[in-house]
Amino acid sequence: MRQIYIYILIFLVFIGLIKMIFFFPLDYYEEIDKISIKYEVSKEIIYSVIKIESDFREHIVSHKGAIGLMQIMPSTGEWMAKSYGLPYSQEMLLDPIYNINIGTLYLSYLINRYEGNMKKVLIAYNAGPSRLKNGTWKKFKETKNYLIKYKIANFFYRIRLYLK
Repeated sequence: MRQIYIYILIFLVFIGLIKMIFFFPLDYYEEIDKISIKYEVSKEIIYSVIKIESDFREHIVSHKGAIGLMQIMPSTGEWMAKSYGLPYSQEMLLDPIYNINIGTLYLSYLINRYEGNMKKVLIAYNAGPSRLKNGTWKKFKETKNYLIKYKIANFFYRIRLYLK
């Protein structure tokens, strides 16, 4: 009887790993690895933000106008590109690699600005730096949920990337 429990446990662990692989994909791994090193932002942060923002849907545009995998607002994309001497057009944000590059550059900027405080970084990324500064982000359930979703995604991406 004890052996059956062991087999069931092994089966459940195996199913759990398969679900984790399915629900937490590592699309664009080589590109994200390079971008992660270039901007000194960990891969699990990048993957977690992509998972939360777009669930890896490349050409998604939000009702507020945010574009692509990392849901970059055109004004933010343009500002980041101009600030760092990169080419820019709104259509370029639909290119997955360009979108990841600009989104990670913005995350890097926020990480430096908020001295690595990931809660502030994520609030600024989701609600905007001005809402973080004046505290109005607290009125938005979406931003509170964003922080929870990030913690969950980040936990699983740490495991997923460790097992790669």
